[in-house]
Amino acid sequence: MHIRFGIFRDCKCQVRREKCEVVAPISSSSFNLSEEYTNAFRTESCHEFWAQVLGLAFDHGEALDARGSGAAARLPSHRLLAEHLLHPDQPTVTKILAHIRTRYRPDIHALLSDYYAETADASLLCSLLLKDIDQIRRRCRRFKAALHSVLYDSQPRHGLQAIIHCLVDISKTANPFHSSASSQSKFRAVQQGCADLLKRLGSRRKKVTAKLRFINRLKRALAISAVVVLAASASIVGACVTMHALVALIALPVFLSASSRMASSRWLGRVMAQLDAAAKGTYILNRDLDTISRLVARLDDEAEHMLALLSLCEWHDGHRRRLTQEAVRQISKNLASFNQHLDELEEHLYLCFMTINEARRLVMKELLVANASRVQKTSTRCRFPGC
Repeated sequence: MHIRFGIFRDCKCQVRREKCEVVAPISSSSFNLSEEYTNAFRTESCHEFWAQVLGLAFDHGEALDARGSGAAARLPSHRLLAEHLLHPDQPTVTKILAHIRTRYRPDIHALLSDYYAETADASLLCSLLLKDIDQIRRRCRRFKAALHSVLYDSQPRHGLQAIIHCLVDISKTANPFHSSASSQSKFRAVQQGCADLLKRLGSRRKKVTAKLRFINRLKRALAISAVVVLAASASIVGACVTMHALVALIALPVFLSASSRMASSRWLGRVMAQLDAAAKGTYILNRDLDTISRLVARLDDEAEHMLALLSLCEWHDGHRRRLTQEAVRQISKNLASFNQHLDELEEHLYLCFMTINEARRLVMKELLVANASRVQKTSTRCRFPGC
């Protein structure tokens, strides 16, 4: 199976060039949303992603097909994307999380595990949407042929009936969440799961922030106390030797506890970085899912509008040829817009794939850096006698 891409053809050319342009700061007066959206497909990460898609295409023996709208081409599909383009892949993530389980609190480990599970589900959902887009395009080809029959055949009634049947099929699959209860429930489950995960990440981040704040305050208090004790010792050394010894004995457990907390503050900072990366990735994913939902709903509305125009012609029983042809011309214009919006949905799905992978890699990077530093610190301690 194949899927079509439009603006990705720019990525194929630019991936062979060296990146030598300097990006200037964006001013509010010159900001162009459409241009920025298009530029998102020209980034280095997009080039790497698209090069991998092309590599999978040729590895599976499927060359590009230039059928359709001139420069548009087709590539293999949702299955390859779901199975090979999720990075880091879920089995690798599961092994790493199992290896570091003992170094994390159970609730934080569960949050990280749920984050990777939710993003994997979202990636699978995007691949299923790409499958639905391919099916819709196949129906659109038959639909376009039926439109041509109405405009140029001497018996438009037969062509109109074929159009109605084709458009009914399209309207059933234009919104893939309405095509089956399982698809609709899966999309809602992914959205709800991301929303719940974002709340849990936010709650845990607040708790970690509070702990870090407490440790920083404790550090300042201990520093002030040390200065006061040293100043007092310098002024009345001879008179208070016994009292100072007593104070030192009392303060020793406090200082030992504080030192352990200070050491744990670095680990909490690493955990905070992981939670921040996961929260940002989940937030962006949640927004992407909202956008995808709106794009799909727009396609469904356009299909219903075309169906209403055809129903009007059907109500007149096809005897008013002029009305029928005018409706078909209007439907042809709507079909062009429908195909354009279908391309926009496909492009946004690819963007969603890339943002999911980028966020997953960032969280994994924070995980590996934190655990590598902790392992190195433990091994350094064990070199000394008594470890």
